[in-house]
Amino acid sequence: MLTNTQEFRREAQKFLKHGYYCGDPAGTANHYEYWSEQLRRCKEGFTVGDTYITGHHYFYLNFCQIRLTDGIKKGEATRKVTTFPGFWDGDYHFFIGMEEAAKQGKHMIVSKARRKGFSYKNAAIAANIYNTQKHSYTLLCAHDKKYLYPKGIMTMATNNLNFLNEHTAWSKRRQRVDQMKHVKASYLENVGGQIIEKGYKSEIEAITFKDNPDAARGKDASFIIFEEGGAFDNLKPSYLATLPCVQDGGVTTGQIIVFGTGGDMEGGTIDFESMFYNPEAYDMYAFDNVWDEGGAGDTCGYFFPSFMNKIGFMDNDGNSLIEKAKQEEQAKRDDLKANAKDAGVYDKYITEYPWCPKEAFLQTNSNMFPTVALADHRGELVRSGLNKRLSVHGRMVHGKEGPTFRMSENARPLDKFPTQKGDDIRGCVTIWQAPYVGSSGHTPDDMYVVVHDPYAHEGGKSLGAAYIMKRPNRFSKPDDMIVAGYVGRPDTQDEYNEQLFMLAEYYNARIGFENDRGEVIPYAKRHRKLHMLLHEAEIFSKKENINIKALGRGYGCSMGSRQRKDQAEIYLRDWLKVPRGITESGEKRLNLHFINDIALLDELIKYDRDKGNFDRVSALLVGMMYLKDLHDREVEESQVTTESDNFWNTEFFG
Repeated sequence: MLTNTQEFRREAQKFLKHGYYCGDPAGTANHYEYWSEQLRRCKEGFTVGDTYITGHHYFYLNFCQIRLTDGIKKGEATRKVTTFPGFWDGDYHFFIGMEEAAKQGKHMIVSKARRKGFSYKNAAIAANIYNTQKHSYTLLCAHDKKYLYPKGIMTMATNNLNFLNEHTAWSKRRQRVDQMKHVKASYLENVGGQIIEKGYKSEIEAITFKDNPDAARGKDASFIIFEEGGAFDNLKPSYLATLPCVQDGGVTTGQIIVFGTGGDMEGGTIDFESMFYNPEAYDMYAFDNVWDEGGAGDTCGYFFPSFMNKIGFMDNDGNSLIEKAKQEEQAKRDDLKANAKDAGVYDKYITEYPWCPKEAFLQTNSNMFPTVALADHRGELVRSGLNKRLSVHGRMVHGKEGPTFRMSENARPLDKFPTQKGDDIRGCVTIWQAPYVGSSGHTPDDMYVVVHDPYAHEGGKSLGAAYIMKRPNRFSKPDDMIVAGYVGRPDTQDEYNEQLFMLAEYYNARIGFENDRGEVIPYAKRHRKLHMLLHEAEIFSKKENINIKALGRGYGCSMGSRQRKDQAEIYLRDWLKVPRGITESGEKRLNLHFINDIALLDELIKYDRDKGNFDRVSALLVGMMYLKDLHDREVEESQVTTESDNFWNTEFFG
């Protein structure tokens, strides 16, 4: 716990009391010594007792004015005043982490809750570098200029410089360049008839990357900030193209920090999340993931939760009262969950005021699926380990009586979304519930259906994704759920299709698939397996004004039109939310709570049809069309049995 922290902001307190920093006249020894010492602290940091703060933190506390809430009392209106920042433990840890990353030549990615003052902190960092490093060049980057000026961090940084010019001994003229988006500490002087540029020559420039990931290419920067990285729709290419700006012959010469706010991560959520959870691949400092449930042992970027630096929930030394802040926020969450007429209001609140990175990365604006419920279920699976206990992995093999499943310790399921560079994407078969076998010794027809999204033969990053869905029936419970899956991209499509068709035969299921691409029909023809394919889905409903006709392709389902995909998304949303009972604690159980595939849950949470590859979701969209098409076809068996399906008693070895 931090103590005696007000000692770090004595200069700010002095200014607030007297309206100036140093009372000694300019030109005197005391004046010179005072400002020399303050400059040293802004460069090297400052220590009180056993506690050290960085130079950027010291500058922020004492020489940057911000708009801050003037106290808070429950039930009473508050106002904002112009003052200096308080000493808060969340800021302390951030600045320390940033300096540690720089010492190791690493960059940094930061995910944060809304209203944590990072625009002020970023503007302070830019101004401090400008004021303390000659010839420095700081880049403030954003996807859109609204994050930079006239009310963004570039304007905040310029305000800081104006404050320094007015109230400190560090005044620097900006005669040569003094624009809204670019400032330079220099002036022009006539020397022997020649106009010469002189001065400190440090610079701050704001640039945008919209439609141009190469916007910073060729620049030589000391420090670069990516403001609201989650708003970029080209974050990875922009970052990678900018990286050489802080390198020289493989040596790191500067630092890049990428920031993203929960609730503003729509255009670049997937890129941002991918970089956040794989920082080493982008030369970023890796922190232990102490924030996500089940994240122990993994690394990630830096996260700033909503319960840190929460106004009204800090002690006099700036230590966050975390448990009290959580109680307050949980009450707000419970109220919204119970009373908000629009479920999207609750979901949006979670993303804007997240407790962990997974909540910050929820997709809400462009996603009709119940993202918060999906994320809660995902967290429960990871926390309990239930998904691992319920699943076995392996391959389909040819047995004496037909295809059978063989477990393998070497099988590697693709359980991360999106896949990362270097991942083994061959995939494997995963089974959560074995095929039901009735008293006749056979699995009934139409009890199971395979839903499949093929991948194109040439190029691309998409995967083949197939799931076995168990249709509602009166013989085997639980039903209306995913019981097996095969996701991957082996060396050849024939290898994928061989596993696909054997899995279908194992479950006595026919295959419904997207017929806009892939090699399913040609493979079936070559191997005389056309009877295993479902005919084109057709859906008619006068009540819902739905008229989806077959296109004459014979087999499969086209998802090429927007109308078809719109309707499939609605079906999937409704299917996910089908009630399945109530737990002992009173929590509602829905269809989505029977999904045990972590990567599929991640895809559903991140789904945006216009951005990225969502192969698993695409398979389910096809599945929804076929479940509707087969709705009136009952599962029949000659003799009903009460035999319970026991996954763990099933023999999987052929």
